[in-house]
Amino acid sequence: MRVKWVELSGSFFAILLMKKQTLFNKAVLAFGVFVAGVVPVSANLTAQVNNIVNNQASNMQVGVYIKNITSGQVLYNSNGTRPMTPASNVKVFTAAAAYLYLGPNYHYVTEIDSITPVASVIKGNLYFYFSGDPTLTTRDITNLVLQLKQKGVRQINGNVVIDDSIFSGPDYGVGWPQGDLAYCYAAPIGGAIINSNCMALHIVKSRGYQTPQIKQYTTQFPVVNQLKLVGPSQMRTCAFQPSVTSGNNIVLQGCLPARGQWNIAFAIKNPSDYAVQVVASTFKHAGIQVTGKFINGVAPQSAKPIAQHSSKPLQAILSYMLKRSDNVYAGAVGKTLGNAYYGVGSYKSGVSAINTILTTHIGNAFKPVYLEDTSGLSAYDLVAPQQLVQVLDYMYHQPSVANIFIKSLAICGQRGTLVYRMNKAPLLGHVFGKTGTINGVSTLSGYVMVPGHPVVAFAIMMNDIEGNSYYAHTLQDKIVKVIAANT
Repeated sequence: MRVKWVELSGSFFAILLMKKQTLFNKAVLAFGVFVAGVVPVSANLTAQVNNIVNNQASNMQVGVYIKNITSGQVLYNSNGTRPMTPASNVKVFTAAAAYLYLGPNYHYVTEIDSITPVASVIKGNLYFYFSGDPTLTTRDITNLVLQLKQKGVRQINGNVVIDDSIFSGPDYGVGWPQGDLAYCYAAPIGGAIINSNCMALHIVKSRGYQTPQIKQYTTQFPVVNQLKLVGPSQMRTCAFQPSVTSGNNIVLQGCLPARGQWNIAFAIKNPSDYAVQVVASTFKHAGIQVTGKFINGVAPQSAKPIAQHSSKPLQAILSYMLKRSDNVYAGAVGKTLGNAYYGVGSYKSGVSAINTILTTHIGNAFKPVYLEDTSGLSAYDLVAPQQLVQVLDYMYHQPSVANIFIKSLAICGQRGTLVYRMNKAPLLGHVFGKTGTINGVSTLSGYVMVPGHPVVAFAIMMNDIEGNSYYAHTLQDKIVKVIAANT
């Protein structure tokens, strides 16, 4: 009952294997790779990258590893085996392991289960089973409950049990910055994820008052509003200090610039309670009476689905995760891997699954990465540039997923977090990469795939950055331009 992915048939695999070389050729041609064989390393590449690493980036810790994966030749290596903080480049490992183990056609399935047959009055409990789907919305919940109504269900003589036990704690990764926990991008990862476990507030300046007005979009939680909108001079000494309580109450303290209005998304601190509230509200609006309570619990194995919602395939989920660098998606996919591989949906099991899957596929040359989460938000994550390139190299040479994996990445000048970077020829549309940014860290890894040139995989990791990451982005883009011009 609990198999939650779509399995490809044996006959399909037979066809896939027969067409392995054809698919690979198509994937390569799709990206304009026309040069094969060993290409001599340009001395200019080494000299120019050295200049950037040793001179222009001398005030930070830098690791760079560049490899021609058409020929297998390492083009540049500076601190390539040194473990560094990767930020969201962790998502490269998460996505690769998910594609290899779960497959691009995996689906999350959210269910309403029952141990008794469907009838106008269901005698006994209903079980609302959450599968860890990071894409689930309140609209999906509504459609699930409406499936019951369409089947004639009008009353539940029992409880509605919310089962989000597929994932275990902790909901936060070790090493997540304390100051980030109030915000949506650091939302906790539980089995029940609705609207990305985020609540959006619209903060509007009130005429004649220093305290602004607050409007909520997707949720209705109590807000303690002690905010002040102030001028530039006061902002020097007054910080914005939001927090969310365990009861999902939002506390807004401190100051914001008095510029008119703000849209800020905050994390829902207690996803289990939120799921109970959403499901209870949905049953009420659907007009289905529940004589018992809405409670947290675990569905028995004997329960059978009477309503189901299936997510988009994993391919779409991972594409969004990589292009937008979505931490909630990455956390959910990581815990899903842990549950699928070890039967435990935790960060620790997810990291173990990622390392085991990648080592099994790539071989012992790939040394396990040290991670505390599967999104890269933790400052304690450690990855070497060479490890990123090993994964990129391996995924490029897998005909069944190469095209899908590469197109899931951000594309310079076109899609995702690289949309405003390297947006002119010859790089426009020909660099597929993953960015990473946390305090003091900026990373970039991916592929340079300029038509008429060999395919190059690279990883550029910069740590101990002072100030914002704009200068680091500039240096990374310079290195990528040097790769394109000298290979």
